[in-house]
Amino acid sequence: MQYRPHRYPTTFPVALHTRFGEQQGQVTDVNATGARLTGISGIARGDKVQISILHQRVDAVVRWSVNGTMGIVFRPALTDHQVDTLRYRRDARAHYGPGQVGFRFAEMR
Repeated sequence: MQYRPHRYPTTFPVALHTRFGEQQGQVTDVNATGARLTGISGIARGDKVQISILHQRVDAVVRWSVNGTMGIVFRPALTDHQVDTLRYRRDARAHYGPGQVGFRFAEMR
């Protein structure tokens, strides 16, 4: 049996673009390779979709869909910055360039 990497819980609203049009949903957990979305209907396993993250569309494939909840796999995988955005991680590497440290201590805020 193969286990998937840890998923981070979140409640991030997203626009899901399908061949049938656009739907509003919510990401409930995420990692670089996939996510679980809720509030989506009319999507079947194997459908190709796109979600909008920071005004960028990310391609994904639906792995499963049951009663308005679905699991997707990102193709290609998300960047660390995109995962941090979906997690609402405030100390993410938003303003740091390559090779710079991107963490802060809570005591120094």
